[in-house]
Amino acid sequence: MKKILIMGGKLFLITAIASILLGFVDSFTEPVIKARKARELKEALTSLIPEGKPGKLVPVSGNSVVPGYYNVKKDGKLLGYILDLRGTGYGGELKILAGYKRNGEIIAVKLMDNEETPGLGKKAEKPEYMKKFIGTGGKKAVPVRKGMLSRKDADAVTGASITFMGLANALDTGSKFVKNLRSKP
Repeated sequence: MKKILIMGGKLFLITAIASILLGFVDSFTEPVIKARKARELKEALTSLIPEGKPGKLVPVSGNSVVPGYYNVKKDGKLLGYILDLRGTGYGGELKILAGYKRNGEIIAVKLMDNEETPGLGKKAEKPEYMKKFIGTGGKKAVPVRKGMLSRKDADAVTGASITFMGLANALDTGSKFVKNLRSKP
């Protein structure tokens, strides 16, 4: 019994020291991580519609796909919108930033935070992957099924179709959201 108490005490002491050290290290890394994420967001926002300047985030309540958006203006004139989108991929939630013209046409897309599988799902982070969505959403429908893609693009999403569907559905919802914004007074 005494050996068990001694062993339990040692285990408790080791765990307590490790927890304190982990908390100490976390207090230094958390601000660095927050600053890096803020820098990445700023870079992404300025790259999506580079000819304009995004305003402040406008929160959207009651919309799980579009939690917020930015008005993008140049010389006081509204050029378009950057939407903060959420989709569901193979690895869970996809955080997407997408630039839209005022008519709902997709200008640019950037996949931000995601936990997609290395290899197939992570290909969605590359600009080449997003090209299949550029120019859609206005007069041309956003491809939400592989059958709406060219053979080359359909082959590119084979094996990562859950990621494709998550992105496509979020971008399509974003396009409809922008068209609805445009129709409001």
